Amino acid sequence: MSAGAARVLTAAADRVAAVAGVISGAAVVAMTVLVTVEVLSRDLFGRSTLIADEMSGYLLVALTFLGLAPTLRGGGFIRIDTYRARLRGRGRLALELAIHLLALGYSVLLDWYLWRLALDAWRLGTTSIQVSRTPLWIPQACMAVGGLLLVFDLLARLVVVVAGQSPDPAAPASTEI
Repeated sequence: MSAGAARVLTAAADRVAAVAGVISGAAVVAMTVLVTVEVLSRDLFGRSTLIADEMSGYLLVALTFLGLAPTLRGGGFIRIDTYRARLRGRGRLALELAIHLLALGYSVLLDWYLWRLALDAWRLGTTSIQVSRTPLWIPQACMAVGGLLLVFDLLARLVVVVAGQSPDPAAPASTEI
């Protein structure tokens, strides 16, 4: 795979992760507003929205899963660099390939099951047991979409590694891999 194709794929992954980050941020704002309205409603009027805890949970799921790709892009995942930092050349490339292939394989498997879960909930018409009777395929689809975005980002990073470059923007130049 060429360096040009890696740049194009990385730019696309950057844009997708940025959009997912904005949506995750909007979910945080919506969750904050919902909880604030619930607290004020209970304190001032002695009434509950009856849905704040449920919807906040769904928003938490959405922001968590939709935030996976932007978190990976921003280097926010915990990574132990004990061996990675000491390796150079082919050894580092082999380690990067192994790490990205394992992460991609795990993410594809997880996302496969998340899509199955969401599609089963949609097919069966499964709803929450709360007063809102929320169709469960909606929050489950957020999980599956977030997983898909993570798979896309990992794939983009794998292409970058195969092109002989570092998948981390702040990492050493490609000549040191």
